[in-house]
Amino acid sequence: MAKSATRVGFLAALTTIVAAMLHAGVAPAAFPGKPGPVAYSKVASDEVAEGRVESTGGLFTHGPRLKQHPRPLTTDTGDHSPAYSADGRLIVFVSDDEVSRRSSLYVMRNDGSERKEVTKDGLGGGSPYFFPSGRAIVFVRRIDGHSQIFAIRLDGSGLRQLTHGPHDNYDPVVSPSGKRIAFTSDRDPDGRRDRSDIFTMRADGSRVRVLIDGLRSESEPDWAPDGRRVVFVANGLLGTKIYVARVDGAHVRRLTNCEGIRCRDFHHPVFSPDGRHIAALGSGSRISVIQVLRSDGRNPDSFDYGSVEEEGFGTRVGDPAWGPQPR
Repeated sequence: MAKSATRVGFLAALTTIVAAMLHAGVAPAAFPGKPGPVAYSKVASDEVAEGRVESTGGLFTHGPRLKQHPRPLTTDTGDHSPAYSADGRLIVFVSDDEVSRRSSLYVMRNDGSERKEVTKDGLGGGSPYFFPSGRAIVFVRRIDGHSQIFAIRLDGSGLRQLTHGPHDNYDPVVSPSGKRIAFTSDRDPDGRRDRSDIFTMRADGSRVRVLIDGLRSESEPDWAPDGRRVVFVANGLLGTKIYVARVDGAHVRRLTNCEGIRCRDFHHPVFSPDGRHIAALGSGSRISVIQVLRSDGRNPDSFDYGSVEEEGFGTRVGDPAWGPQPR
């Protein structure tokens, strides 16, 4: 009894410490707001001489109106996977260094200024996402042969591992309230075509629960601003499509379909800050495009394209992030 009571007390204290570190001053719903720009990566490569390839690009922002033009934020072709803070003032992202062959996490202002490294221990990281407080992020790091989810303050302090075990955990996204994290994991495979499902856990990594466990591999979740729905992708016979469901896993609906005989895969769907639209990366044969559709799947439109040749030269666009207007 004494050992059990001590353990319960320790876990309660740990929960309190992590919550205080990550969520001090958090509003009940920090992510909602008026739609601001969409951030994404875009890289163009071309052979400028025999055996010599030159690449240009970095992170860009666009919109929120479709008629607006892309605006560059960075000029490093290794920058990708951006995510906005809840107030729209900061962007966290991944930067790949071709020389050292490692990835680091950086944070900058939404205009591309004041770039600062978050992960300074040389162990890398990916898939960053802000907590509503804007003071800390979750991200993915490979450790002991598996992808695990971590939390860290923007100044690089307070690193904590949230998931453990002999399985891969990735795609972490924090709920608008800051109380739960949705993520993808292969901890409960159901067959050859179902190798990942979507789970949720508390912000300290406790109370892991299955959210979406379908017949195919589900991944890449994102919370709606009201915290009542999640959008995600699932593979199928005709490619990877976008689905939406309630946060209890019920009422799963597919939002995207094949267009004629041409099927487009979709990846990394994200809600707009007002919950009315979804942006996603669409991909096909040598084509990549940032596509926007209504949250019910209707009226899809695109605002930036990439296309590559057989040799691999051309332009590629990357996963989008939709930020609120700065406040």
